[in-house]
Amino acid sequence: MLQLEAQQSTHYTQFMLNEYGVNPAVAGAYNTGINFLVGRRTQWIGFDYSPETNFASAFFTLGKKGYKYYWHGVGAYVENDKYGVFNNQLITLSYAFHYKIVHGYYLSFGIAAGVKNLALSNLIFNLSDPALLQRSPNVWLPTVTPGVYFRSKKFTIGLAIKDLYKSKLQQGNKSIGVEGKLDPTAYLTISRKYISLEYDYVYIPAIQIQEPLTGAIPSVDFNFIALYRGRIGMGVSYRFQDAVSAVLQVRVMKNIIIGFSYDYALSRFRVANPHSLEGMLGFSPIASGEEEYNAIKASKCPTFDF
Repeated sequence: MLQLEAQQSTHYTQFMLNEYGVNPAVAGAYNTGINFLVGRRTQWIGFDYSPETNFASAFFTLGKKGYKYYWHGVGAYVENDKYGVFNNQLITLSYAFHYKIVHGYYLSFGIAAGVKNLALSNLIFNLSDPALLQRSPNVWLPTVTPGVYFRSKKFTIGLAIKDLYKSKLQQGNKSIGVEGKLDPTAYLTISRKYISLEYDYVYIPAIQIQEPLTGAIPSVDFNFIALYRGRIGMGVSYRFQDAVSAVLQVRVMKNIIIGFSYDYALSRFRVANPHSLEGMLGFSPIASGEEEYNAIKASKCPTFDF
């Protein structure tokens, strides 16, 4: 029997903009009020049945008034991930607890729980493949993601483990593949903020490591973005031995942020021009202000204070 391992968790080039999609402890960590973010990633453009991911998230801050030592955050996340004959859907609800250690230093704990639907479509029909002879099989599985998040005004580090509940791709007499299963994946994200003397520019290098807890080869993303007056950001990203990306992010009317990225493949896939596009739109109806630390309101969250 030939055993294969492949990527099971989604990844985003703009991972610093979609922090909540990876780590539930981020919900409510920065802003007050409701925050929304939607996004779409189209991968390997030019390939038939190439990966396509869409998501929407919202979270709300509770009990954060003045300079309290603790407050809460609740949120919801929805994702649809399609690749080849697979069509997976995810719905989770999350809770986060935030604690002020000392002035300027915060520690957060969060957990997201929900359900994941994994399904096969009949886009491809192959008589020699038993898995594709089934009539659109699909299974529902529980999913749990715990996370922890530490931050200061200039430094963040977060750790989350997706699909902590190890699940076989089986529900009753329905299954996808033979002895297939979802393995937990750890996400470690670290960022550092550097601010120019005039507060005109903010420079943010960041790294995200995705490590399947099966011991498989990790995926490593390096990201660097420069923000001008908290309004426009330009950056580059490098996914180890896979792709290099250009990133553009613009904040409109203080509470709206738009982000785009373009991935140029560096792997052997580049001969087929399998590049990727990603777009995100964030909106917060209430501007935050508790932790602003300069006159022009330079970004205080790892990307923008949206």
